[in-house]
Amino acid sequence: MAFFGFFVMILFVAEIARLSYMSAVVDLAVSEAAKEAKNAKQADSSAYQARFQTRLVSEGGRLWRFLSKEDAIKIQVNFANSISDLLSNNYSASAKNSPLARYQLQYDYHPMFFPFPGVWADTLLNREVIFVQEYERSAFVN
Repeated sequence: MAFFGFFVMILFVAEIARLSYMSAVVDLAVSEAAKEAKNAKQADSSAYQARFQTRLVSEGGRLWRFLSKEDAIKIQVNFANSISDLLSNNYSASAKNSPLARYQLQYDYHPMFFPFPGVWADTLLNREVIFVQEYERSAFVN
């Protein structure tokens, strides 16, 4: 009985450690990927999202591929002309002349070792950053 309790505790600690690691990796990967995407001059809006997604995969580190599933990541990049447009979710269809961008990542957490409440874990792994797009910033200054 004691061994079973100890085993369950070990699985719980391993799941908490995995969740903590995923949270830290998502934080770093989102900020670095968005920073690189905003600094690159892109032809259209989908190119920003593709660059953001490519960088996210490379920023995760070696354990990211082992501990996560590729289909668990949802990425969205939205562009806005002003801060008020961002606040009202009035996004622009094009990145051209849209100085602000909202890079968002939603990670659907799937437990590996211990059954966690999925809703609680999923809310921990939603990240978004807002950047001034490097090549569109002149539209923001005016």
